[in-house]
Amino acid sequence: MAQQETTKETVLEQIEAARRKGLLRLCHEAEQKEHYNEAIDSYRQIIDQYHGTPEEEEARAKMLDLAYLFESKGEAYRAKHLYWLLEQLYTPQRYKDVKEARRARVEEILEKIHAEERAEEERRARLEEAEA
Repeated sequence: MAQQETTKETVLEQIEAARRKGLLRLCHEAEQKEHYNEAIDSYRQIIDQYHGTPEEEEARAKMLDLAYLFESKGEAYRAKHLYWLLEQLYTPQRYKDVKEARRARVEEILEKIHAEERAEEERRARLEEAEA
């Protein structure tokens, strides 16, 4: 019974991997034909459904490449939309919106900076005590 379950999981993993690769191929074909909206939609689907896979990383990189392409063509509105879309896709689900996620990230960075400053102050105090 366990053997059969393992076989099913292996088959499902193979099917999922084939689907991810197929979607990525379709994205590349759409991009080559300059059907950018179709490519972006499929890249979004890959990012949304397959976190942590090589295809997800490639989809994110390709979307950033497309944003740069749009910028270079003078289509800033399309580039901004892609950046916004990526931000939405990568905003942790615990936050209700991107603004809240940004605020939390800034707080994390500030906390790290303050912790480093406190550690530096403690090192200086220890040095002063050792010198005295």
